[in-house]
Amino acid sequence: MNKKVLVCITIQKNSHRLISEGFNIARAVNGSLHILHIRKGETVFDHADSSNLLAELFTYGSELGGEIHFLCSENVSETISNFIIEQKITEVVIGETLDNVQESESNVYEDLSNKFDYIHLNVVPREEFRQLDA
Repeated sequence: MNKKVLVCITIQKNSHRLISEGFNIARAVNGSLHILHIRKGETVFDHADSSNLLAELFTYGSELGGEIHFLCSENVSETISNFIIEQKITEVVIGETLDNVQESESNVYEDLSNKFDYIHLNVVPREEFRQLDA
């Protein structure tokens, strides 16, 4: 079975850390790297810097050999699940969410771990994130 590592990112600088972790895992398992951003809602970019940061993240991921995926959906967890099935993903990297995140977003980990017993789910703890612009 070909190993495929999926990194789920948001438009935040700390997504560099997630991409790096996914790259390290892909290299360790001799697998391919996939980077996925899911945009909720109809507006692609809420902030002026969003397009630049997303381009920076996608460039970084591409430089590491990752395949970039950008999807729009109101149901993030379901969209990730469908992507895992369609692409035959074997490893997933997500960031730890904040306690005050909306309930639907904070359940992504639970949804994935309950639905897929054959994938390895890697959660990067929030305290490991470091601000790149500080």
